[in-house]
Amino acid sequence: MTDTNKNKETNTIAQDSSEIFDTYKQGVLKVTEEVSKFQPQYAQSISNLQQEYLQLTKEFVNKVFAAQRNWTGSNVTSTTNTTFPSSTYAPYAEQFRRQSNEITAQALSVFDTSNQLAINAINAARENVKLYGKAIDAVTEFNNNVADAWSSFYSSAQRQQYFRQ
Repeated sequence: MTDTNKNKETNTIAQDSSEIFDTYKQGVLKVTEEVSKFQPQYAQSISNLQQEYLQLTKEFVNKVFAAQRNWTGSNVTSTTNTTFPSSTYAPYAEQFRRQSNEITAQALSVFDTSNQLAINAINAARENVKLYGKAIDAVTEFNNNVADAWSSFYSSAQRQQYFRQ
């Protein structure tokens, strides 16, 4: 095989390889683009579900407490195992109200703290993705430099061997 034929074959292989990589790259980018189109819809659906759940929870709490108030508001002051507050429990009403308010305030504080931690974790994950991108760039650059160095070495070794013949 002559050098001209060898160069044509090498160029054809390089061109075919380049086309294969370009085709594969385009396919991966198309899939990524399609996935990115649905992400906002998923986020909106999750947000809608959360809103509906919270609304239903509020309605449930309102209905349960309305039923309890209605039940205890009737003339029933006692059943077999349940005693309902009457005017004799008035001294405890203020203590109960104070403790209930304290528990509510502490629960809200815990929710605020846990929500802030969750937001911080999401922000840290986003930063980690950015760092991952930078690491990929560095590894790609390193691999390209290694491939270039190996190609240069291999080409020079081939030339040296060619001249020895």
